[in-house]
Amino acid sequence: MASVWIKAGICGNEVVIKAKKTSPTKIELTFETNCEHIKALAGELKELNVGEEMSRPMNETEVYKLATKHLCRNSCIIPAAIFKAIEVTAGLFLPKPASIDFIEGQI
Repeated sequence: MASVWIKAGICGNEVVIKAKKTSPTKIELTFETNCEHIKALAGELKELNVGEEMSRPMNETEVYKLATKHLCRNSCIIPAAIFKAIEVTAGLFLPKPASIDFIEGQI
């Protein structure tokens, strides 16, 4: 199981994503958040087939289809965080922090 915490940015919303392996090929996702958009996405995104989801082009994944349907802006980092949690839970990659930081003085 992998759990990730995300502070999404200017919106101030925080999300905890928990990814749990339910079979050799399936991962169940649960979300804790105050964001109504993520709650709507979470309502439809319950369990994924890892092989199918990870081998599809990005715009054909369930994660990004539901993100397109529910999220308020294209720059939301939650879909990428979902994939990071899936990768670690499936044993495809080791857990490693990821971040986006603006370079001071270059904005």
